[in-house]
Amino acid sequence: MRHVAADIVTGFLGSGKTTLLRHVLAHGLAGRRVALVVNEIGEIGIDGQVVTGLQAVERMVELSSGCICCSIDEYRFDLAIQELVASVRPDLIVIESSGLADPDPLTYRVRGAGLQLDAVIAVADAANVRRFLAESEVARAQIAAADFLVLSKLDLVDAATARAVAEELTAINDRALQVTAAHGAVDAELLFATGVAAFRARAAAGAGRHPRHDGFESFAYRSRRALDPERFERLLAELPPAIVRAKGIVALAGREWRCLFNVTCGRAETQWIRPAGGPVESQAVFIGRDVARHRAGVLAALAACETAPG
Repeated sequence: MRHVAADIVTGFLGSGKTTLLRHVLAHGLAGRRVALVVNEIGEIGIDGQVVTGLQAVERMVELSSGCICCSIDEYRFDLAIQELVASVRPDLIVIESSGLADPDPLTYRVRGAGLQLDAVIAVADAANVRRFLAESEVARAQIAAADFLVLSKLDLVDAATARAVAEELTAINDRALQVTAAHGAVDAELLFATGVAAFRARAAAGAGRHPRHDGFESFAYRSRRALDPERFERLLAELPPAIVRAKGIVALAGREWRCLFNVTCGRAETQWIRPAGGPVESQAVFIGRDVARHRAGVLAALAACETAPG
């Protein structure tokens, strides 16, 4: 199966997941082939009816009458994913889980289906999330699993409540990057990776400011030398917290296959992919808030990972 990245959108009942997806699919990810998997508990998937009709969605699969994380067996899930990848050839698969789903089992299913987990995006309703956290372990699990926490419905609370909510979420998950959403409007380029092809194109274009998101910048790395596996693994684990995303394909010494890596808010994922042919070149892009001060150090560390030619 060809490589495809997957994003999981989670959040408790009524948090604003569908509103977020409608905005992202209507205004972001332009020109990218997106497949959407929507999971609803009931016999009729209302969310599926809401998000259909958007031109940005190449294909939507609706899984109802069961929670995707436990009730739907792995065989059915894997089969649906394989059929999606073969028929649609998407750049990205977005999975909207039920509001009652624990995202942790779903992350294992995503990896087991041959997808690369890009990010877990949890939507938190600022007006109600504190009550949900007090009443439900699932709500807490959704916050704890997130790489990105999207604070929604801020128009329904005052500034003091918004700060208190943000602090409580940080106490549960201090690794996740918190972003705010007005009626679902967020920076899709930052939250939703669009597959390695987009990142490779960005790397080939050179360093530049990350679009439409104040304070976020990017820089690129390219090299024809293979990298030492142990040094590169340590480098990924020690990236500065300011680097929110890092993604690329690198050649590692002694390995025929290439290493596709993805770092999201400190969580690193790697996957082996078959070389596509042509000259061997490592390419990567690093994105974060005001990362220019880290550029020289990261590039120097990457250079130290390079092995001698031959």
